[in-house]
Amino acid sequence: MSLHLHHLAGCTPEPIAGYLKALGVLRAVAGQADPRARARWDNGRFELVTSLDRDGLTRFFLEAYAPSPIIAPWNGGSGFYPKDTKDGIEPLSSSPSDRFALYREAIAAGRALAAARSESPKGEEKLEMIRACRRAWPEPMLAWLDAAVVLTGDAAKYPALLGTGGNDGRLDFTNNRMQRLVELFEPATGEARPGAHPLLAAALFGEPAPGLERRAVGQFVPGNAGGPNQASGYMGESLVNPWDFVLLLEGALLLPIAAVRRLESGNLVQAAAPFAVRARAGGYASACAVDEGNQRGEQWMPLWGGAATLTEVRALFAEGRLVASSEKRQATHAIDAARAVAGLGVARGVREFVRFGYIERNGQANLAVPLGRWAVESGDRAGAPERSQRLDEIDAWVEGLRSASQGDGAPASLGRALRRVEAAMLAVCRQGSAERWQRLLLGLAEAEAAIVARPKAAAAMAWLGPIPPLSPEWLQAANDGSAELRLAAAIASQTGPADRTGAEELGPIRAHCLPLDPRSGFRRLAFGADGLARDPRVVWTGRDLTDDLAAVAQRRMIEAALHGARVFPLRGRAYAHLDDVALFLGGAVDEARVAGLARALMAIEWWRAPRPPRPPRAARPPALYALFRLAYTPAAVHPSRAAGRRGQDGSLPPLAPRLDPAPLRLLLAGRLHEAGTAAIRTLTAAGARPRLRLLVGAPELARRLAAALAIPVAPGDLAELVDAVCKPARSAVDDAPSTPSPATSTTSE
Repeated sequence: MSLHLHHLAGCTPEPIAGYLKALGVLRAVAGQADPRARARWDNGRFELVTSLDRDGLTRFFLEAYAPSPIIAPWNGGSGFYPKDTKDGIEPLSSSPSDRFALYREAIAAGRALAAARSESPKGEEKLEMIRACRRAWPEPMLAWLDAAVVLTGDAAKYPALLGTGGNDGRLDFTNNRMQRLVELFEPATGEARPGAHPLLAAALFGEPAPGLERRAVGQFVPGNAGGPNQASGYMGESLVNPWDFVLLLEGALLLPIAAVRRLESGNLVQAAAPFAVRARAGGYASACAVDEGNQRGEQWMPLWGGAATLTEVRALFAEGRLVASSEKRQATHAIDAARAVAGLGVARGVREFVRFGYIERNGQANLAVPLGRWAVESGDRAGAPERSQRLDEIDAWVEGLRSASQGDGAPASLGRALRRVEAAMLAVCRQGSAERWQRLLLGLAEAEAAIVARPKAAAAMAWLGPIPPLSPEWLQAANDGSAELRLAAAIASQTGPADRTGAEELGPIRAHCLPLDPRSGFRRLAFGADGLARDPRVVWTGRDLTDDLAAVAQRRMIEAALHGARVFPLRGRAYAHLDDVALFLGGAVDEARVAGLARALMAIEWWRAPRPPRPPRAARPPALYALFRLAYTPAAVHPSRAAGRRGQDGSLPPLAPRLDPAPLRLLLAGRLHEAGTAAIRTLTAAGARPRLRLLVGAPELARRLAAALAIPVAPGDLAELVDAVCKPARSAVDDAPSTPSPATSTTSE
């Protein structure tokens, strides 16, 4: 038997009507004409493989297709009540055609339930009618009930795909479909009307056709819903191909609700429908705060690449759930769905998912809005488990942030920060580039800053706390090789002095960004009687990086005096390159980005991070910076070659200047000349021989030099700085007074 491949250009993944229509075509052909028919998605269109050629496929729909019976007697406007439109239900109920035999039986069953009623049932009566349908309806009619309604104990709930049990406001889908069937077929004979053929070619193959009528389409085709900007003029009409509406509801029957297995998500019936999750306002251009209140959720429709039978497609939608995170839990919201895409795609041959959100647009109309496609087969897929594990680390905190942002009196900035974080999480799930991980880190920093910006409001969120501990893999994921990231990592990695004197009391640099409780290991916020604790150590404002770093250096000097530290009390586990420091001193880095990344990276568990490799050697270390950096070192410096004063045995002792607050204090005052003199004096007293004798510069440069002291560099780079700004060593023997011989006289050096 020969097979024919049909490229159904009229069946596209977006809008959702096109997607459901494609499912309807497969369901009708495989169920009524060719059980071995297969279908797949390729390059944005539906492809059908069947024994029917194009003429045979067309004849099947025009001459043999028997539409599945779809009715909703529990709804007003369904055709079963006196005030309802009868244009579809009456002709079909009296049609003698075999094509509509199942419809005649269904309409008779619906009328038996609605008999003697003047209007549709409400409340408990509506629930009881749905239960009666569940008990009495035959198998062909139950497919619709399974897709449209789920009974959960004492209530009926409805998936967003089919509105509220088959209607959307005053538009009843089932009655509308019956009307479209009457437009396509002559009820008395079951034969297709003259205009049905070109309309079928348009619906299946995307060919242009006349005869589109002004009809309601509901949420399924947002672009054809009518209204402003829908045509070349100011207003447009809602024009519908009857075949589209008939076949899309046929396809919707492949998406049943499995209440027993999947109603686990906070009683959200959408999450029980195939591939349906709670909504998140992020990852699409039109996202806004109003979308956060969307209670209808989202649905991620799979696009499979291998030719699949109807049975295989049924199995795909019967499983119909997404497993997120390394804990293998069911996806409950859009971010979970994005994380789960790769795993399910590998298992089922799915190449992409089309994300649809059931949200308000075009006024207060509920529409199935396409929110983008999510590819499964990407070159980055191998890193998906690692990405998921990293996101696991912030899952609970982000959910807490969501709860806090929805609380009474929550600042608007918290909601904005939440949306940025979630949008960044979605972006990372789509493709885990370093730039996207950095965007997520910046969002986390913004959210943390919003939490502590209002001390009294923060008390109500005491359970939330700062950014949770992050693994060192975050740094690797965000590493784009930029100077900004290296500077941020170096700043964020700093902790107490190398000699351990007072190290525990001084804590990490994060203690200068927000009030932290030392008893918690600096992991939880510290609170006082009226909100966040007023901690004098917190000097990082987030407004200006140079000011913040300079304030941190100054505060550390105060802490050093209090705790008896003998060296500069900031020691890093990551190092900036000397060239990066030079860029900072010259104002050639994005300081806002450095500050935001540094704040987020302070949450990394730096004790777990491997020691970084030695940075590349700087072409020309900045001399001014070298002088002040050597005056404030976190440990003794071991010169790399002859620099400093040699001992009696010719060895090079380490350079360990006395911790003197004077140079830093003068730098902060903008007095570079006097600060330089003090630094030279400090180094000379330590045994070094600085080449510099006179320093001049603007106050802004002095501030930047002070700030640069809070940027750690590698011990080897410190040794390079000694060689760069200090004269060669002289031995102690050379400096000792010589004993003159009787025959000669001495001269002073």
